[in-house]
Amino acid sequence: MAEEAASATSESSVAPVNSCFSFHRIHGSRIILSNGSRTATRDGAVKFYDNGVVYTGLPLSGHSKFVVEAQKLHSSWSGSFKIGIVLIPGEQLKEGFQPPSSAIEYRSPVLRHNWLCCCFPRPKKAHRHGNGSSRYSPSTPQSWVWSSVSLHAGQILKTKYGKINLEDIKKGDKLGIEISSDGVLSFHVNGENQGAAATNVYSTEKHVYGFVDHYGQAVTSTITEAFVNPFSLQHLSKRKILGLLQGNPDSLSQTLPQPLIGYLGAG
Repeated sequence: MAEEAASATSESSVAPVNSCFSFHRIHGSRIILSNGSRTATRDGAVKFYDNGVVYTGLPLSGHSKFVVEAQKLHSSWSGSFKIGIVLIPGEQLKEGFQPPSSAIEYRSPVLRHNWLCCCFPRPKKAHRHGNGSSRYSPSTPQSWVWSSVSLHAGQILKTKYGKINLEDIKKGDKLGIEISSDGVLSFHVNGENQGAAATNVYSTEKHVYGFVDHYGQAVTSTITEAFVNPFSLQHLSKRKILGLLQGNPDSLSQTLPQPLIGYLGAG
């Protein structure tokens, strides 16, 4: 009985897992969702190669995983699936949000849409608006895109990422995005981890969304696995406090008790 009670207490203290969620209602203009919004198809694939970006239905937090299966490809075009994550202010992914025509624009210095100005850094100095605020954070990449054999962190190119070329993806292959609870991003192909792509992706207050770009040959994909294991209230509180302290607990050493300073500095 004591063991059962301890087990029940342990399970109740774990944040609930949100599993089997769908694609987001905001998506590229040629995307058609079906199967309870778990299948995405780029319409007019014979004539058009772009406007096929879809996002995870929920922001990713804690230990998260999102896997899709390639179900239809068309040989008329070059290029294929691109996957990654993007940091978006929580209030922006709603009606009126304009996805890019392709994930290629995530890594382009040419900002074609207004929303890109809010989400992605310029290569040099920040752009200033009339009220003096800055929309860019050049020191922090706002997107990570795996395209072909290359990983793009914002506008920084890291070549030869992964063990395969995404342009070799075939029908039935599975592409996955996984983020550990401490913010390490990795991509998977058919269950095989392709290696760490980024760290500290949860280091800002922005929401982290996964995306799949049905580009070129990529026409249809279906979600086969999806879960978000949310952060605990304790973790979120620590993250918020550190954000207010700009990551330096010693900055309020005169007002915070030593045990709290030690906890905040514990990583």
